[in-house]
This record gives sequence, C-alpha cells and structure tokens, in this order.
Amino acid sequence: MLGLTVLAAPLLGGCADLATQDLCAQYDDVVASVEELRATDPVSTKAEQIRAAAAEVSDELDQFQAVTEGRLDDAVTRLRESVDAVRQAAVDAGADARETASPLIEQSIQGVRDAWAGVQNIAESQCPTAG
Repeated sequence: MLGLTVLAAPLLGGCADLATQDLCAQYDDVVASVEELRATDPVSTKAEQIRAAAAEVSDELDQFQAVTEGRLDDAVTRLRESVDAVRQAAVDAGADARETASPLIEQSIQGVRDAWAGVQNIAESQCPTAG
C-alpha cells in the first residue's frame, strides 16, 4: 500500500501541473481575443466586426472556463455578461445606426474592460508568467 502511495504522488502532482498548464494556455488565448475586443473603436468598426469579436471572446471563454475547475466561474460569468452586452449593442446598432449606437457600444466595451480586470487578477495569480 505504501508503494502505491509513493508511486501515485508524483503522478497526481503531474496532473495538477497539467491542469495549470491547460489553464494558462487557454488564458493566453482569452487574452488575445479580449484585447482585440477591448481595442475596438465603436465608431469606425462595423457592427458585424464587433459581433464577430464578441463571439470570438465567448468561444475562448467557453474553452477557458472548461479548464478553470471552478476557480474563476464568477469572474468569467461577469466577463461573459459584459461580452454579451457588447454583442447585443452591436446587433441593436445595425449597419446604419452605428454612430448613434456607438456610445452604448463603448459603454458595453468599458464593461468588458472592468470585468476583464477581475479575470486577469485571478488568472495571473494562477499563471504568473501569463499576460
């Protein structure tokens, strides 16, 4: 029995390292997609491009949340809600109403920036070399 414990300890430790590596790799992907969305200029960017950038963040968040093991669920949920608000504002803007909708889109993007800070704080404590 002691032999099994001695053999299992390094294997279980390796699992934790793999889980952290997966989290950190997925975090890097989320960083790239969020940075693109955060940098969006609502006046000069077409609504379709804003929706696509928000969809990309949502896809990356799905993959990221799958490896977080519940550690970031609340922060990811807040970020996801903010990203959904950006997407909805872009849908509401349509192609012709972009200028009038740009303040709402900008406000929604600011929500992404604020929610992103919460995810960053937690994720970067797990992945100190990330970001």
